[in-house]
Amino acid sequence: MFRISSPLLLIVLLAIAADSRANLYSGFGDDDEGWIVRDLNCNNSNQVYATHAVAWTAVGGDPAGHVTHHDVTNYCSYFSAPAAFLGDRSAYAGGTLEFSLNSTERDWQNSDTVVLIGAGLVVCHELPELPPMPPSWRHYAVPLDAGEFTYNNAAGAAVAPADFAAVLADLDFLMLPAEFGSEIEETVGLDSVAMRLPATATPAVPDGAFTLAASPNPFNPATRIAFSLPESAPVRLTVHDAAGRLVAVLRDGQPGDAGDNEVTWRGVDDRGRALPAGVYLVRMCVLEMTESIRILLVR
Repeated sequence: MFRISSPLLLIVLLAIAADSRANLYSGFGDDDEGWIVRDLNCNNSNQVYATHAVAWTAVGGDPAGHVTHHDVTNYCSYFSAPAAFLGDRSAYAGGTLEFSLNSTERDWQNSDTVVLIGAGLVVCHELPELPPMPPSWRHYAVPLDAGEFTYNNAAGAAVAPADFAAVLADLDFLMLPAEFGSEIEETVGLDSVAMRLPATATPAVPDGAFTLAASPNPFNPATRIAFSLPESAPVRLTVHDAAGRLVAVLRDGQPGDAGDNEVTWRGVDDRGRALPAGVYLVRMCVLEMTESIRILLVR
């Protein structure tokens, strides 16, 4: 439900840590949330041959929207996480990395690994079983513990706790498998990705609130989209047309500052093309919570 006032104001109470730590989540409810696919050397995860956009679908996920990759190469393909999941993730040691997968091919286990890259190290976790055929899904929960990971590939030596801590403290890439078949062509689906804090570090709900507003509204040629955070947190801020199609990404998981933040939108898409007059939705995703406001572009 949208609440519109003048100036436009939406107040949402969110669960977030007092020290800015909280669970991270991609549910793909409206778009691909910045995930891409990387084609890697199967024997060297640092060697990237190509990157691809994922395909977003509004239905059929676990639940609702999800993303897919249609693989037509003989490389090892991986879904690669956006910036919101990367950086210093030390707080998640002892927590879990969760996600749902399915695949049209299920007979090859050479790339069925979760790959974390950071601090100059590559660590891997081999999935215990292959995902099912669509439309079914399998949900995985990978403990973020050194004992669950090996160096470089599934056959490597066990990762030392100090090295695993170093990877989480400087996480450059988080990659989930996007290939499970010996046939060159297949389609793999991904949904409900979450990086969760250990139970002992689950954040409490603070007294603060988030605000989201746009002014002027209606607007031409530009509007200031303002949001206020009680604590610093990763923010994804997107604009969608009245049909729900993504037209512009204003912030893509970069941390917002505690206090007031502001982004100017000039009524253009990500390619700089002027958009037609009409109602648009500004969508703010902070951790596992999402809210939207409506704005009116006039020409």
